[in-house]
Amino acid sequence: MGDDLTIEILKQIRDGVTTISQRLDQTNERLDQANQRLDQGNQRLERVEQGLLDLGKFMKQIALDQAEHQRFHHQHVRVLETDVGDLKDRVRKLEDRVNT
Repeated sequence: MGDDLTIEILKQIRDGVTTISQRLDQTNERLDQANQRLDQGNQRLERVEQGLLDLGKFMKQIALDQAEHQRFHHQHVRVLETDVGDLKDRVRKLEDRVNT
């Protein structure tokens, strides 16, 4: 009878260990799947980050180019305003000559 009880306890321990082992295997499998999803998410984030860095460089270059164009046009507008002012003076002088 003592041997039967020992054998039954050992069987229950074995069954318990088997059950725990199966649960651990399932948990490990779910963790592996979660890690794979995290790795995929990290890869996507890295691509997005690189895209944003590239976009930032592109936008910075656009801003620099725009500033250069504005300086260029501002300088030429000043020259044209001076020329228009000179032409107005010349026309006024011609009109004064004609009217006198």
